[in-house]
Amino acid sequence: MDISPLKKLVQLAARTTRRPDLAVFPGRSEGRFIDNGKYAFLHCHRHLPELDCHFLTTDPREARKLRERGLPALLFGQGNSLEVLLEAGLVISDDFWWKNHPEIWAALHPARTIQIWHGIPLKAIGLPEINSSVNMTPEKASHLTFGYTGYDSVVSTSPFFTQHAFRPAFGAEDFPELGYPRNDALLRRHDALDMINVDTALYAQLVKRRKQGSSVVFYMPTFRDLGNNPFQDGAMRLEAMDAFAREHDVLFVLKFHPYIDIDAPRLPETILLADSKSDAYPLLSLCDVLVTDYSSVFFDFLLLDRPMIFYPYDYEDYTTKNRELLFDYDEMIPGPRVDSEAALYAQILSAIADGDAPGQARRAEIRAMAFKDPDGDAGTRLGQYITRFNQNNGRCS
Repeated sequence: MDISPLKKLVQLAARTTRRPDLAVFPGRSEGRFIDNGKYAFLHCHRHLPELDCHFLTTDPREARKLRERGLPALLFGQGNSLEVLLEAGLVISDDFWWKNHPEIWAALHPARTIQIWHGIPLKAIGLPEINSSVNMTPEKASHLTFGYTGYDSVVSTSPFFTQHAFRPAFGAEDFPELGYPRNDALLRRHDALDMINVDTALYAQLVKRRKQGSSVVFYMPTFRDLGNNPFQDGAMRLEAMDAFAREHDVLFVLKFHPYIDIDAPRLPETILLADSKSDAYPLLSLCDVLVTDYSSVFFDFLLLDRPMIFYPYDYEDYTTKNRELLFDYDEMIPGPRVDSEAALYAQILSAIADGDAPGQARRAEIRAMAFKDPDGDAGTRLGQYITRFNQNNGRCS
């Protein structure tokens, strides 16, 4: 009786000897070179010569970008990608799309896994999300259960978030509090590899405008599970944003979540759009004021100790129809909450004028809660952890 190609692949994977020194880094959302996956890979490639690192993607453009810079990139289904996956002894990821890709999962299983994740959660994720009554179906629950379980290690950022967010959300043996490699890019000079998949033209504009005295404000709302965005919902209007920016010498940068594809209209010169699937972290170091809603980016931005404003215009709908929150919103946000576009612009003016000095104590309090080590050395700690992990034959320290 013939067996399916997928079952043959499973059998082949079971027979193949895994190499502990061979690590695969699946990029974000089908292999985007962004977020923690990008910076974990870059750190290991630069500083762990004993580790044979390969970045995994399903996108030919992403593979080409890396190869042009001399970086080892696997384009699934091409070249020796299957051979590498079958021999890989370690998977380091900040997402779990690869677990839902039948052929990739079959080839990688049962390699050991370190999950870095892609943000300190404010929203319910993993097992708490599954147990929520908001926007949950049996099919989605099954999908999430598989995605959030079965790891050797899940990287956390602090004891507080280990206890209250990561340990309840993930099925794993160890929760090392190492911090996020992507945050290192907020606190260091950027080299050519850091700038891969960064909008360099936008970066140059931000540098120029700041030198000219303009204030740079990033607007980074999160995605809605049920669709829509603040502009579609009428909570933000380009005309009002442009008028405010011209009057007060402000440059706005719109950066949407990687899950959002937006067909942007022609924008005025006061409003710039960053590709939602590009890497924003080198750009964020040039941001004077961050505006967001429920996005975990605000935790990262705490490391810069700059003003933040929160505009959860759809709070009731979001928390009852999209996603429950893990924490009381008002107790967790380290900045003023506004409920209208007019109030938002008033708070931006205030933040530009005084740097939100009154909010510094609150930012320091949340930063201490969110980060055990609020520095630029998360990549170093991850590299040391990987070395110990392999020396201990996959036993978590």
